Order: sequence, then structure tokens, then C-alpha cells
Amino acid sequence: MNKMGTFQKIVGVFVFYFEEMLLNVMTFNSGFKVYKKNNRFPLVSSGDKTLDGLLAGGFHRDLIYLLYGDKKITSNILLTTSVIAQKSFNNGGLGDDIKVAYVDVNNRFNPYNISKFAVSQNLSPRKVLENILISRAFTFDQLVEILENRLDKLENIKVVLISGITKLWPNYEKQTFEDLLRAIDGIKRMLSKTNPLIIITAPLSEYSLFRPKGGKILSHFGKVLVLINDDERYVEYVLIQHPYLPENRLLKWKHRTPKKKVPLRNMTLDVWF
Repeated sequence: MNKMGTFQKIVGVFVFYFEEMLLNVMTFNSGFKVYKKNNRFPLVSSGDKTLDGLLAGGFHRDLIYLLYGDKKITSNILLTTSVIAQKSFNNGGLGDDIKVAYVDVNNRFNPYNISKFAVSQNLSPRKVLENILISRAFTFDQLVEILENRLDKLENIKVVLISGITKLWPNYEKQTFEDLLRAIDGIKRMLSKTNPLIIITAPLSEYSLFRPKGGKILSHFGKVLVLINDDERYVEYVLIQHPYLPENRLLKWKHRTPKKKVPLRNMTLDVWF
């Protein structure tokens, strides 16, 4: 086949797929087809049984999650998810040796806990830590710079975890909201690049009992909103928003007598390698 014939064949294939794309855009699909499409990807467990129950099994890769409220609990969820996501498809993960981008504003990333949890999941602590690409921000300007200009430069990222996106929120001036929009635009570029699972955590607004700090800009960006409150006797999980699950509320009751912890003295990170 000559070069002109090859070129015409390539153009023909392109036109075919373009017409198919237009047909899919312009036609109506049943709600059940949309539901099946949303369930093509395997669910990823959060490592928190109560949260998994609230989300009907775990995280969907094609949804953006905003968990807000108690910093300790939401940070632990990110840590366990960063490990579970690295398991094989058959074991509830997104595949072996995937890359996880972790932006830590809450400064709660703990390699020791990651390694210990990796061992419990029959994973190599060394490989798990090597596959987590972590960046820390100590000012709101640094956070905006990371998300706007550096996040989408990473390659082969399948999971994006952002811990405390508005923890360093300086004020409620117009410029601050514009900076947050720029940061979100950076996340969207990463979304269009590799379509990763995105989980964001944020503190509760100091002016509300049920809204995240960051206003409507942040809450509208999240497709799934979960409020987590830590009470004296229980932890409350509230599903505020979800594309196809109803609002819900679950409680995790605390033990009246604290569990005895196994002493960990004289144990270092090297134990897990």
C-alpha cells in the first residue's frame, strides 16, 4: 500500500471513531447504563469499615471524594488507602506498582505506620513507600504552587491524595478564593491526564457545623462529600452528597475501656524492610 493509501486509511479510522463519539454524546442512555459504566472499575477500600459501609463498598475511581472534619481520622484514611490501592486487581486494588501522589498539608504522613499496614496487607513496605510520591506544603502559597504547577507533571499517577487542602487557608478575601480555583484547575489537569482516583481532605469550616473550610468552590468540586465528626463516645460518618447514593449517617461506637496497645519500644522502621 502506498503512502497516500495508508494516509486515507488512517483518516478513515479517525472519522469512524469521531462519528461514534458524536453519536454517543448526542444520544440518550438509560440510567442503568450509566450506573453500569460507573461500576466498571473495581472499588478501592478505604481501610475504614464504617466509611466503606457508608460508600457501599469503597471508593470509585471515577469520582472525586472530599472527606472533611476530624483531621486524625481523615489522615489515617488517606494512609490506609495509599497502601490498599497498590494491591492487585484481584485483591481489591488498582494494580501492582501503581504510583500514588500524596500532598501532605496536615503533616501527618507516617512511614512507620504505612510500613506496618503494608505488612498486614501482605505487601512489601519498601515497594509501597517507593510508589508514594509525597510533597509537603507549609503555607497556602506553597500548596497552590504544588497543585497548580507541579502535580500534573508527574507520570503514571493512579491515585491523588491531598491531606488538608484548606488547612492553611489564610483569609476569606477574593484573592484567596482565586488561588484555590487555580489549585483546583491543576487537579483537573491531572484528572484529564491519567483519570486517577482523587481523595481530598479538609477541615470543617469554623463558621459551620456541616460545611468544609473553603466554601462552595471546594464543596462543588467534590462529587462525593463525607463529613466525619469525632465525638466522645462515637465517630459520626455523614454522607452529604453522592451521585447515586442517598444521604446517610453511620456511627462507629468507641470502646468504653481502651484496648491495650502492644509495646513498640525498640522497634524502628528498619524492622519492616
